[in-house]
Amino acid sequence: MAKLLIVATGGAGGDLPPLVAAALALRERGNETVFAADIAVLRMLHPLGIEVDLLPGELDLGPRMASVVQKAMQETGGDLGLAGPLLQRGMTVWAHDVALPIGELIERHRPSAIVTSLFGVETVDAACPPCPWAVINSTFYVGPRLQRPIEQDFGPRAIPLIQRYIELLEAPNLVLHATDKLFDYGFQGLPARHHYVGPLGIWEPPSDPPAYLREPGDPWVLVSISTQRQDDLPLAEHALAALADQPVRVLLTVGAEHSPAELADHPANTHVEATVSHAAVLKNGAVLISHAGHGSVMKALWYGRPMVLIPWGRDQPGVAARAAALGVAEVVPRGEAGAQRIGLALDRVRHDNEMARRAAGHAARLQLTDPPALAASLLESMG
Repeated sequence: MAKLLIVATGGAGGDLPPLVAAALALRERGNETVFAADIAVLRMLHPLGIEVDLLPGELDLGPRMASVVQKAMQETGGDLGLAGPLLQRGMTVWAHDVALPIGELIERHRPSAIVTSLFGVETVDAACPPCPWAVINSTFYVGPRLQRPIEQDFGPRAIPLIQRYIELLEAPNLVLHATDKLFDYGFQGLPARHHYVGPLGIWEPPSDPPAYLREPGDPWVLVSISTQRQDDLPLAEHALAALADQPVRVLLTVGAEHSPAELADHPANTHVEATVSHAAVLKNGAVLISHAGHGSVMKALWYGRPMVLIPWGRDQPGVAARAAALGVAEVVPRGEAGAQRIGLALDRVRHDNEMARRAAGHAARLQLTDPPALAASLLESMG
């Protein structure tokens, strides 16, 4: 039985589910897992009975990142391109601050291996671990020899940070990409030590879906914005306006960073929640309207649901482009994402039988796979 230390942070919302999915699979195979994490991760993992060593509160990634972003935007007058290098430097400072307590935990636990996310790669590298370590990347392939210009796949503010992570990905013993290879343009150029493991990020914490999802009626449309604040509430407002007179029921999830009360005036066919299991909606839903977060897109692909995607920033341009290339989504540019444009896109997607067929085909293919088991097997191979 191996002992794995999993370095996780709550500030990078999409990075956490793949780590948890892999950790649970490792535990099922008889391995011991311990998380080094902040308070947001502790709250999620406590019901699962996973051991967590809590990092000092002043190192929580969520507040630190929010502060770094705010400062970068203030100093650059809101210029996303100029803010990017400041964001990258701020994140490097944070990573080296966290490396000290991580080093102490490595010394105490003496793990067989360490696993972290893309946001933890600089921290673990700075801690100079004496054991093998792995990175689970929560989105499409990131690493040497990118298949597309980075400017096409990432928002300008994120580019310097991603470039820094690409440099650091030379250090881990193993890099797992928690996405579907066909979704990622069927990329054939993975470097040695890199592997596709499928959509690990579809894991969700256990929850009881609202009873109204089981009531008979018009088909459900899931509208989702980022679990991390990125000023995409207008996306939700325009989507609800587009759906107000449609023969559908709408569930909007605004994430923990927003309150449903911010959208108190919403159409009669709409429910607004902070969080609800996306899987519970998509299992029987019709369409996803989303900011093109990788996690929500992978869930829609897993359940065979067509999508309308409005990429806002971060890796979302690349995610949306891949979904469109796979033929399962229509992309609405952020600058055109008014109610009328979203409504037209939704109408085309809902009546595109070929898109529905393609989405169902990918769901059938993916549901024959077991991403957590594959990830666990590869992580075990490090020992």
